Amino acid sequence: MIVKAVDDTSTPEYPHPFLSPSWLNSCGASYTIFETKTSVSALSRFSMRGVHVLATPPWALDCGLSCQIPTEEYVALISNWSARPETLKIIDLPPLPENSSLTKASIKVNTPRSFKIQWKHTRQILLDTPLPSNRRKQVKRAEREGIKCHLSSDWSNVLSLHNESRIRKEIHSDSSQLSKLLSSVSKMQSSFAVEAVDADGNCIAAGGFVYVNEVTCLYSFGGQSRSKISGIASVAMLSFAMEEARSHGVTTFDFGGSADPGVDRFYKEFGAARVARARLIYASWWLRPFLRFIRPDLA
Repeated sequence: MIVKAVDDTSTPEYPHPFLSPSWLNSCGASYTIFETKTSVSALSRFSMRGVHVLATPPWALDCGLSCQIPTEEYVALISNWSARPETLKIIDLPPLPENSSLTKASIKVNTPRSFKIQWKHTRQILLDTPLPSNRRKQVKRAEREGIKCHLSSDWSNVLSLHNESRIRKEIHSDSSQLSKLLSSVSKMQSSFAVEAVDADGNCIAAGGFVYVNEVTCLYSFGGQSRSKISGIASVAMLSFAMEEARSHGVTTFDFGGSADPGVDRFYKEFGAARVARARLIYASWWLRPFLRFIRPDLA
């Protein structure tokens, strides 16, 4: 099985947003596109404290690979990644819903032992499922509080509230590069933004969303401005986004997952189920003792 690897050249023909020129040419890193017979994926190349890294593109949930990739193509692809010279490799595979051809078992069997498999999860909800009663009540309460939601072509509030949330959680983020990325992503036909504004017209919650395929909408960016009503504003904003996605024929809404237990619980309370996804980690032997200092989340 041949794997074609092309550096720094994407094309609008790739339907997945994480593979698009809008994303890859604006996220601040060089990249390589990998093509097998039926699948395409992308990984970024950059240096971190002098260490050469191959990784999921910045701000992307995964490498853009289809969860329906045939086993023989996955084996060829992971062999190609394994043979590459980068010292550190951090590769996020796509979520694995129940109908996925790629499974936890096949990943465990076919991934070389040189890679550590770190199991994570996102949360997804089927859009034909009614929201839980507590969430419906919160949407109604938001309406009574004068909160209104609307689509927006201007993603500046998505950027500012996303950055505000990262700062609040003490998570480092390159806000300048993110601004360039969101400016590019906002022009994609497969994206939309939603704002929730209070009775005075102030934006208190905002989100940026992308369609990762014909059936799935992903909550990619966003946040809230902390206040007494910011929680219900976020619920209203996400509910509005779900209805927007449903109107385009989408059947699944992906919350993107979070390592923060509180945020994960917030998503769970929408009725969203855990969906596993794998992170593959490779570190050269000499780097392993230092990994817990430079990237403790990978050790």
